[in-house]
Amino acid sequence: MSALDSRVMEPNNSAAPAAFRSKSLAGLLALLAGTLGAHRMYLGARWWWIYPMLAMPALGLALASDDWIRHPAFFVALLVFVGTALEAILISLSRDEHWDARWNAGLEQRSDSRWGPVLVAIAALMLGATALMSFLAIALETYFAALQAGGR
Repeated sequence: MSALDSRVMEPNNSAAPAAFRSKSLAGLLALLAGTLGAHRMYLGARWWWIYPMLAMPALGLALASDDWIRHPAFFVALLVFVGTALEAILISLSRDEHWDARWNAGLEQRSDSRWGPVLVAIAALMLGATALMSFLAIALETYFAALQAGGR
């Protein structure tokens, strides 16, 4: 076998991750620190800093006002949280084979997920649904209060 043939048959390990990336840990980071971009940084995403650039100034603007829970910037930060909760669900419920092919290509160790990702997905669903219902309740209450005040 020539040198050219051996290079063609070997997988390209230049894009292989330096370390094993756990699906459970990535999902947990997305749930607990997703607005800081922790899960994206853990996975080596290039644009991991987008989430904190959206959520942190928005949260700061909202907390600087008197009625922070009804401030439009609070809704932006809340939507970033709902998005990261959705990412936690998608990460946790991805098949092990697909996860390893994308994030652990070229490594000997393989994912063998059991209850960890399932529990993360359940927690993310509960917290994300609660945040989304809170978002809708506050937004609709503010909208109808404004309609009522305008009609007087």
